[in-house]
Amino acid sequence: MKPTTLFTALLVFAAALSAKAAPLLNGLALEQQFNKDRYIAAVYSETLATSAGTLLDNNTPRRLEVRILADSLSARSFRNQWMEGIAINNQGNILSGQAENMVTFANLFSGRLKKGDRLSVAFAADSGTTSVALNGLPLGKVEDRAFFNTLLRAWIGPVPPSSDFREGLLAEGQVSSSLLGRYELLEPSAERIAQLTEQLGAREAEATEAAAEGQQVAAAKTAAAVPAAKKPALAPDIPPPTLASVGGKPQAVAKAASQLPKPQAAAKRRPPAPEEEELEEEEEEAPLTADIILARQLYHSMLLRHTFKNTRYPQRAQQRGQEGSVRLNVVIDAQGQVKDIQTVQESRYSSLNREAREAIERSSPYPKAPAQLTQSEYRFTVPITFRLPD
Repeated sequence: MKPTTLFTALLVFAAALSAKAAPLLNGLALEQQFNKDRYIAAVYSETLATSAGTLLDNNTPRRLEVRILADSLSARSFRNQWMEGIAINNQGNILSGQAENMVTFANLFSGRLKKGDRLSVAFAADSGTTSVALNGLPLGKVEDRAFFNTLLRAWIGPVPPSSDFREGLLAEGQVSSSLLGRYELLEPSAERIAQLTEQLGAREAEATEAAAEGQQVAAAKTAAAVPAAKKPALAPDIPPPTLASVGGKPQAVAKAASQLPKPQAAAKRRPPAPEEEELEEEEEEAPLTADIILARQLYHSMLLRHTFKNTRYPQRAQQRGQEGSVRLNVVIDAQGQVKDIQTVQESRYSSLNREAREAIERSSPYPKAPAQLTQSEYRFTVPITFRLPD
C-alpha cells in the first residue's frame, strides 16, 4: 500500500472512531409560552432511541442542549421551569438525595439568556460527571452519577412540558428538517461570547472572595455552636403525579370532587407580559438553599397530584379520539385559594382547554405551603396531558 493511501485510510478510520464516540442527535423539541417561541431543546446520545428508558442508561454518554430563540429570556425563569419538571418527574427520595446538587445547578444561572445562546449539559459515562457550559464557556459541574438523569426526566418523564415536547426528543434521530434548520442556525455572536467571558471572570472573582469570607463565618459559627437548620417538614417519598385518568372519573374521586365547594372565580386582572413576570421573579426570589429547593419541589408535586385528582377526561373528547396537552400558570394565596389562572400553552381542542382550567378551579383550595415557602402568594405551573390508551 502506498504511503499516501495508508495515511488516507488511517484518517478515515480515525474519523469513523470519532463519529462513533460522539453522541448523535436523538431529537429536537420546540418550547413555546403564550404563543411565543422560547427555545429549542435537544437530546444527544450514543444510542438512538424512542424509549425514555434507553436514554436514561447511565452507561451511555449523553448531552442536553438548549438554543435560545427568544430575543431575551430570564435565566432564572428558564431554570425554575426546568426545576418544576424535575419535581414532578422524580421520586421523593431522588429529590432529597439531589437537593444539594440542585443548589449547585440552580446557582449557575443568572441574568438573561440571549437569542443564539447555546446551553450544554453533558454527561461523561466514565466519570459520572455532569458538566454545564454556555456558548462553550464552562459554568460548572456536578460530580454525581445520578444527577444527569434527574435533569433528563424533566424532559422525557411521565409528565413532560407537553406530549409533543417529549415525542420530539424521543425521535430516534428522525427530526423535523425545518426545526433542525432553525436549530443549526442559532449561534452566539463574538460580542456575546466576549461579554459572557467578562461576566464569568467577575463571578469567579466574587466566588473566591465569598469563599474566603465563608470560611471565617463558619469558624465563628462553630465557636458559637449554632444549631443546624431544620429540614423541610414534608415527607420525602411523594411519588410523581399520574396523568389525568382515561375512561372517565373513578367513582370515589368523582364523589369527592362533587362535594367540593363551588370555586371562586379567578380574580380579573390584566395578564402580565412574560417579560414582566420574569422581572418580578428575579426581584422577589430569596437565595436558594437545599431546604428551600426540596420544600419547593415536594410542594409542587403535591399541588399537581391534587390537581390531577380533580381532572376529568371529557367524554366527548374521548369518543372523538381527541388528545393534547395544556399548560397553565396558577397563582394561589396563603390559604390555597386560586387567585389567577393563565394559559401558557393550549391544545387544539377547546373542550380539553376548558377542562384544564376547570380542574384548577375545582382544586381550590389547594394545600397550604410549608413553612419554608410561606408568602402572600405562590406561583406554579400545571401541565395536563390528555392521552388515550394505545
